[in-house]
Amino acid sequence: MTQGRHRVAILLFCCITVSNGAAGDQRPESAGTARLSLPVSEVVERYPPYADFCRRVPAECELHGAAVLPFSRQLLSTLRATNAAVNEQIVFALDTQQYDVEEHWALPHAGRGDCEDMALEKRARLARHGLPRGAMRLALVFLRTQLSSHCVLTVETTAGTFLLDSFSDDVLRWDRTPYNFEARERPDGYWERFDQTHWRYGQ
Repeated sequence: MTQGRHRVAILLFCCITVSNGAAGDQRPESAGTARLSLPVSEVVERYPPYADFCRRVPAECELHGAAVLPFSRQLLSTLRATNAAVNEQIVFALDTQQYDVEEHWALPHAGRGDCEDMALEKRARLARHGLPRGAMRLALVFLRTQLSSHCVLTVETTAGTFLLDSFSDDVLRWDRTPYNFEARERPDGYWERFDQTHWRYGQ
């Protein structure tokens, strides 16, 4: 990947506040838009800041186990509780403030971190609850109204793909969020970059 593409995908800071919006109906639904499925433009290796994190903490990047979880109210409650706890306990801080670099992926340090750090922390906590890492994958997204880059944790279930987001304590299905999806990691460690002609704007 070129340096320019790196900047488009991950070097814009998570620096805006998004309202929670309507939570929507969280009942299990049939296939279709429930599971995140978008046209893939290319498959790439891990983005350099994430690859660096995986070299430092390899266990956090081993996405073993089931790739799809059976949906249940208990699962949704666990996702919501973990999402809200991390959002409350971790104070947002830019990497330039903490590490004096533009982009550094890590678990939160001293109770501070940015959107990538929070997403990694949520996956770590859910893994300690016994959820398989294979169903919990990071995604890079853009807010449609401002095209501001952001990182979220996706969780694959039989009722659809749900997002754990540092901008909202609720846990929404991917197609009910205000985001366009840039890329998402796969259980094998590679990332899928999505066809950007399918973006929606200003909605």
